[in-house]
Amino acid sequence: MLLDPYTVNVLVAVTALAAGVMYLLETLLRRESRAGQIWVISYLCGILTVIAYLIWKSVDDPLMPIAIGNGALVGTVGCLWLGCLRHNGRRLMVPSLLVGATALLAVAAVFLEGRPAGDWAGSAVLFGSVAVYAILGAVESRRGRSGGTPETMGMTIVLAIVGLYYGARCGAFVVEGPESDLFLTWFNSSITGTLTIVLLIVALVTTTSLRNNAVVFGDGNNELTLSGDGVLTGRSFTVMVQRIVEVDREDGRTLGVIALRADDLPQIGIAFGSSEQEGVFALCRQSLRRYAPATAPVGELGPTGFVLAVDAASPSDVRRIASRIQRRMLDDLAERGTAVIPVIGVGVALADSYGQDARALIRAAFDAAGRAATSLDASVMIAD
Repeated sequence: MLLDPYTVNVLVAVTALAAGVMYLLETLLRRESRAGQIWVISYLCGILTVIAYLIWKSVDDPLMPIAIGNGALVGTVGCLWLGCLRHNGRRLMVPSLLVGATALLAVAAVFLEGRPAGDWAGSAVLFGSVAVYAILGAVESRRGRSGGTPETMGMTIVLAIVGLYYGARCGAFVVEGPESDLFLTWFNSSITGTLTIVLLIVALVTTTSLRNNAVVFGDGNNELTLSGDGVLTGRSFTVMVQRIVEVDREDGRTLGVIALRADDLPQIGIAFGSSEQEGVFALCRQSLRRYAPATAPVGELGPTGFVLAVDAASPSDVRRIASRIQRRMLDDLAERGTAVIPVIGVGVALADSYGQDARALIRAAFDAAGRAATSLDASVMIAD
């Protein structure tokens, strides 16, 4: 049985409002991760979408609510993708500008086509934009940190279906038109509304699970974000090390920062594919967390590196810890049977040489790791 468009919109509205309210209420009860904050924007856009479409069905001049609804729908799916990007630690400046520009384009397309297009004004731009961002979101949900989380599989599948559906819907709209039998049979409002409800439910479950796997404490510039596997973001690691170096240590103890770099990972991706690159990076991440001292904070350092801080009895102990981690990481890579093993450069910087400047300490270790990767004389390089 096919439901009329207004009933479908009401059902979608109830689902969107319920999902959005639940997510927002939980947000008020906890300090939110950056990815979670972006997903909050996605739910707010979803609520705006359904409100605009409900108004559209009850006014004489529908162009304004259609334009607002179309732009908000692009923002809903686009922010799902942006949240996945942020959860994986990727930069958001260019993607955010792209989503914003696309949403404005979706709004402008409605007014450009105007009243002659009727209720379908701007639909081609809307369908194409949703398809692109849904596919991008599905791909990003299988990469990096998100790809290593089983809970994301549901979102991957639903976003992929949404992307393919809207891509086909865009093609049918452009080629056959909205009044064709093909469009009315397979891409009508009832099917689209049902798919939207499923997406909202799965997205609510997945995004809630992902953000609950990240522990956030502190506030403002002192906020620390810890992933489910115990790895800090690069910025959070810097904050943590700054706190550590400002604390007086026991006499004779040494604070060292160990950096590990696999700078040839991009080349591995080009030669063997992105899945191989991401598999190697994920294994390096797991190995580091497994072999690092239990109390040592571990953080990401760009797209190809990691860093940890250790409190040891002497500088030689810091170097021994670094050598052991490197050796066991390479053993794990060899046991994996990977197509290629990256060069793991390891650098060590000691707090005694850099005072209470955490950024300089981390930078020195990272630079030393880069020199170690190209050196034939030392597997572990001590920063000058």
